[in-house]
Amino acid sequence: MRSSLATTFAVAALALVTTTAALAELRFPFTDRLLRDESLWGDGKAEYAVFDACERRYGALHPAEIRHLLVREDFAADEAVKADNWRDPGTYPVIKLNQISNIPTGSYRYDQGHSAFWRATNAELIKFAHTTNDSCGLTYKQGIRLDGRTWRYRAFTYWQGMSEVDREQRLPANALFYDELPFRLRLLDWDRATLFEAPLVPSTIGSTADTLAPRSAAFAIEKVVDGWRVTIKHTQGTDQLTFDLAAPHPLNRWTRHDGSELTRRHLIRLPYWEFNQPGDERFLAPGATHP
Repeated sequence: MRSSLATTFAVAALALVTTTAALAELRFPFTDRLLRDESLWGDGKAEYAVFDACERRYGALHPAEIRHLLVREDFAADEAVKADNWRDPGTYPVIKLNQISNIPTGSYRYDQGHSAFWRATNAELIKFAHTTNDSCGLTYKQGIRLDGRTWRYRAFTYWQGMSEVDREQRLPANALFYDELPFRLRLLDWDRATLFEAPLVPSTIGSTADTLAPRSAAFAIEKVVDGWRVTIKHTQGTDQLTFDLAAPHPLNRWTRHDGSELTRRHLIRLPYWEFNQPGDERFLAPGATHP
């Protein structure tokens, strides 16, 4: 039986200083089992999750709805976008997660979208993109990995001093992005992982430009009654993400350091892009509201 979370942190932290082999094992506790699951990726459908949420905006928590759409698709290497034809030279498969947020804030609301793209072979994050649409203005930003450690980051915002940003930035090779955690942590080797450390880049979901400054973070994994729980201690506070015990381990709940929280209401697999006519929202089944 697993020890308590506090004991897990202490024991694993001690193990980190023992040998180089132990250090490598604890820092890289991921497996490619889920990536190789063709029953999940090869059925032509996407995983569609609907979350009830409270999101912090303007110092207050606002009831919201967030959707996560996870699917494998083909990527055009020359443009880093979805390929029209998978047979084109250089095309390769990626895993895409779209996080769609609708957040009412008093007299108006935020409509935000974040896309992350990982190589389907090794789950290396190769691109992220984000949009914010609110009654104050529009923002678009994206990051593309140029090589193992160098990223090109661009942002176009409605904020003075950051109306147009274009720069290259080097990150640690093992850095994780906060916004990729809902999928990336599903690749943990659950039965072996206990604690690991990695630089964590704060969320890029927001209307202002970002610096992509990684900060130290410790990840502790434990088996609890309702799933696998990952507790993350980082410079901004503590996050907890709970994933289903059974594969493919979808996210069930996420409590964030700022008091925000997501709780899964509904989960379904369907080719959502085919259901775009009035009334097609019925295919989301009971438990999901109108998009």
